[in-house]
Amino acid sequence: MLNSLSSVQPNPPGFEVFAPRLFNGVAHFPLYYMRGGTSTGVVIWEPHLPESLELKEELIRRIMGVPVSGETKGNKQVNGLGRGLATSNKVFMLNMHEGPEADLSSTLAQLAADRSAIDWSVNCGNMSAALPLYALETGLIQAQTPLTQLRIFNTNTRVITDARVNTPNGNAEILADTEIPGVMGEFPGVELSLRQPIGAKTGKLFPTGQRKDVFAGVVASCLDVAVPMVIVNAADLGLRGDEMPDVLNQNQALKSKLREIWVAAGLKMGLKKRNGEPMTRTELENSETIPKICMVSPPQGAGHITVRYFTPQSAHGSLAVTGGCCLATACLLPGTVAHDVAQNLQPFSTEERESVVDMENPAGILRARVCGALSEEGATIPWAAYTRNTQVFMRGYVPIYTPSAALMAFFRA
Repeated sequence: MLNSLSSVQPNPPGFEVFAPRLFNGVAHFPLYYMRGGTSTGVVIWEPHLPESLELKEELIRRIMGVPVSGETKGNKQVNGLGRGLATSNKVFMLNMHEGPEADLSSTLAQLAADRSAIDWSVNCGNMSAALPLYALETGLIQAQTPLTQLRIFNTNTRVITDARVNTPNGNAEILADTEIPGVMGEFPGVELSLRQPIGAKTGKLFPTGQRKDVFAGVVASCLDVAVPMVIVNAADLGLRGDEMPDVLNQNQALKSKLREIWVAAGLKMGLKKRNGEPMTRTELENSETIPKICMVSPPQGAGHITVRYFTPQSAHGSLAVTGGCCLATACLLPGTVAHDVAQNLQPFSTEERESVVDMENPAGILRARVCGALSEEGATIPWAAYTRNTQVFMRGYVPIYTPSAALMAFFRA
């Protein structure tokens, strides 16, 4: 576990100037447009947002270019900063954390291109890599030499992530020396470590109470480590498991079968909405976030397992890091579908130790470090870590051309 070395600033410099404003009669909202890992989205200083959830959601929708209400099939988000894919429809809000256990608080709004509904129930491990860079650049934290460390509490999952970046000069610059699969070139690197990630949404390692279940005639393992996920063997679906995402996305019969599986699994896992109400069958069918579902197969190269990951509505171009932490844990637990398929891995024992799991995906290999041990409940996982890189695309203001009267009143206040 990392200790925070950072000095968190209660009144970060520059935010009095970099604040919501009217310019030529048009509302302008400040934000950073960023990439974290293989995800893209925006990062916002939460105190700049309206307190009203209704106005907050309207503002987020207009920034990202999704429908203000209802659904618009085929929406291309040409009037916003979103890019169509779930991995590029993320809005992170950052704030000071109240309490000694963390330095900052983050909240994720996950959007979908063609609908107004916003999912407030999940975190994003990839996009979380952007948060330390934002915090350093805006003065929320002060850099240390040679490493800057900070603790980020995610309000969606109530999990604390320890972030560590190389700042050898003791300033906001993070060395651009890290390359990851799915991203061309070297960029500032961030190591993220999820503390106590078991039961992020359900409170249980095995939410169904079983290491294997059968849904729609297919054997599956359901785990909740950083994110609730359903794991199936690609061979049980008549696939090799190394098919590319565009091929999988065109396979409507496969997507229909996977939907049957994740809906039945989600109901048995007892997945809930943010307000604590159980998700309905219809909500699970249309979910853009939970449960994740992945197909596994034996490794083709130097990895321990091959994976094709779904968000769940479409195949992911690589592998989300929260899903990667969950899959890596499953590989180390006897009795799961993933453990049955994985090769050349020593499973967890009763003695706590660190294990490295290499997961082959369409973009390359995602490596996760997991610390764990077997227990009466299944396992204890003190932490799971991974490395991503990040970059700032742009920083500045986005105009909001047609806000509601209530939202315009917020900007005039």
